[in-house]
Amino acid sequence: MTDLTLHDLRPKLLERMQRLAELQGVATETVALEALAIGIDAVEDRVRKQLLNTREQLALNEAIEEIQKVPDGTFGMIGRLIRRE
Repeated sequence: MTDLTLHDLRPKLLERMQRLAELQGVATETVALEALAIGIDAVEDRVRKQLLNTREQLALNEAIEEIQKVPDGTFGMIGRLIRRE
C-alpha cells in the first residue's frame, strides 16, 4: 500500500479520529483510512447525482423545445385517428 501523509489537519478532526480509534481499539491510521474511503464514496455519489441531474435537465430542456415547435392545434389530435370517408 502507498504511504499517505496528511498535512494541516484541523485539530478537531484529528481529535475525533483519535477518539474513534481509541473507542474501537484500533490505530488512528485505520480510522483515517476508513473515513477517507467513506468520504470518497460520498463524493462520488454526489458527483454522479449532479451529472445525472445535469443530463436529465438537458433532456428535459430539449423535450420542451421540441414540444414548443408543435403547432397549437395539433395537441388535440394526439391519440386520435383521422377518419377518412
